[in-house]
Amino acid sequence: MSICGKIIVSNKLYLIKNQNIMKFTKVLIVGILFSLFSGITFGQELTYSAAESLLNDSQKEVLNKADKYLKKGDKKIASAEKIEAKYKKYIDKKNKAKKAKKKKKYQDKFDKKTIEARKIRIQAQKDYLKAYQDATAVYSQIIVGTDYFDDGDRTEASSLNNKAESLVESSEKKMAMYNKIIGDKKKLKKTKASSINSAISNARSSQDEAYSKQKEAIDIVLNQTTKKEAAEKDERAWSSAQNIHTIAAYQDYIDNFPIGKHVTSARSNIRMLEAEKEKVNEPVINTNSDYVFKVQIAASFSQLPNSELRAKYSNTAEIEKVRVGGRYKYWVGAFPTYSGAAALRDQLLTSTVFDAFIVVFDKSGNQLEVIDDMKN
Repeated sequence: MSICGKIIVSNKLYLIKNQNIMKFTKVLIVGILFSLFSGITFGQELTYSAAESLLNDSQKEVLNKADKYLKKGDKKIASAEKIEAKYKKYIDKKNKAKKAKKKKKYQDKFDKKTIEARKIRIQAQKDYLKAYQDATAVYSQIIVGTDYFDDGDRTEASSLNNKAESLVESSEKKMAMYNKIIGDKKKLKKTKASSINSAISNARSSQDEAYSKQKEAIDIVLNQTTKKEAAEKDERAWSSAQNIHTIAAYQDYIDNFPIGKHVTSARSNIRMLEAEKEKVNEPVINTNSDYVFKVQIAASFSQLPNSELRAKYSNTAEIEKVRVGGRYKYWVGAFPTYSGAAALRDQLLTSTVFDAFIVVFDKSGNQLEVIDDMKN
């Protein structure tokens, strides 16, 4: 054989060898891609770990199954992508084509070849929908069934849950027309892959948003325990301040619980105790006065408990209780002048007794009507 002939044969063998290598490489790449796609997941799980303490065994099982449905859907999407990758050349040609006619030609070829992929994608979305429907039902049970410590929290959590349920229903509607044609090859063939993919993307977006809103609601549920514990600490601190009943004790409560439930009452008690320190309240009647002026702080058909009286006037030992005409009346102070009683009344009006008023008696103890001459 001539040198020329040997070179030609050698070149042919080289080309054949290269073609075989390329075929093998192509098969290997497709195999790797399939392997990757078949195990693909979107990193989403419907079991919210923070809420585990709220779940019973039955609910945990439902969520575990929901996560499995997600994985089933992921695998189907991977399978559809494998089919589409095989005919990607038509989409590439469509993207490169300048004329609309050619673009349509390559799109039609792609749609014709990937009917099975579209069917699988629709089936995958059915799995996703099932997963989100089940998870939504479980979290809804918790959100609706919680004994909320705060009514505002109940309203907010319920609103978030309602939105979540609505979003899942919306995601189902977005796929309704495609679910109807899943068994019809002719209709699947006419339906563009891009339109199905867009519908699935929108449905998944609604489902993910629903899950996010329910997580927010669950966080509110979880916060109820913290709020309850804080309220119990508040009540214990307030009870301790009342038992000590000093300015320092009430101020200590305010400092430790600046937004506590009883801050307003604590401040009122501080004002009252400060007023008692400053007031001059001599129980001995001035013999030169014809009247005794007192401040009425309460009246009731039944006797008021000591705790209620103390909330009105801290030194309950100074409260005079008299039954008059079938009613109990409660007075404090004994002043020879109207102005002395008026000073105490005004202090009480701005702190603990918002309806305090002055009553007057003669030296014999008979109650009289307060007239202008007495005020002078």
